[in-house]
Amino acid sequence: MKLLIKTIGITFGILALLAAAGYYFITQPSSSDGEITEVAEEIEGRDEQEAVAEESETKNVDADMEEVQLQIYLHQMTHQKVAAAKKIGAVEMTPDNIDNLLTIVSANKEYYEHGDFYEKALTAWKQGDFSNAVDVHNTIWDWQNGTVGRATGLMSAEQERVFVQEHFR
Repeated sequence: MKLLIKTIGITFGILALLAAAGYYFITQPSSSDGEITEVAEEIEGRDEQEAVAEESETKNVDADMEEVQLQIYLHQMTHQKVAAAKKIGAVEMTPDNIDNLLTIVSANKEYYEHGDFYEKALTAWKQGDFSNAVDVHNTIWDWQNGTVGRATGLMSAEQERVFVQEHFR
């Protein structure tokens, strides 16, 4: 009789242990659920960052860009369009880059010494007119006391295509 009670007690103990373990595994997320959750959180974080970035653009958060840094960006963007013996650095002249710099200039125009110059140049570029690229390049080159690499003219369409291929593709 004692053996029967002992066997029943052990059986109930094992069943209770199995029930507790089963409950634990059912309530815990699987590793794939964890990965899915991590990915979902990452996507949500990116969405929030994009929303903040869009909000920042409309609020001109980039307004703290120093004028000299803006000059460097503009100068390096002209390298895509101008012929010069030496070019140091390159920033692709894309509509997004032009728009971003125009936004920064608009926010800082009154603080920049040459705000009107930047705005006029970028507005022309936004409209597809790059005929001022040599003037923009050499003006900024002069302001920064350039010694080599003065622009001598605009590159041909083929020269520009090669430049873009070599530097941005």
